[in-house]
Amino acid sequence: MEVFVNNQSTETAEDQSIALLLQELNINAQRGAAVAVNNVVITKSEWERHQLKTNDKITIIRATQGG
Repeated sequence: MEVFVNNQSTETAEDQSIALLLQELNINAQRGAAVAVNNVVITKSEWERHQLKTNDKITIIRATQGG
């Protein structure tokens, strides 16, 4: 199915969870990531259960370190 990750079209499997999508995209979810689906923030505790749907708009924000 097609979803949009940070405004980029991405093909992913049907019945994909946020956690699996992050794994597929090689994003380490343990290190300061936030996710919103269709402009609604999804808490980390829901990532395993939240099922994505075709044409969902997913925003992934990752914290960075620096000075």
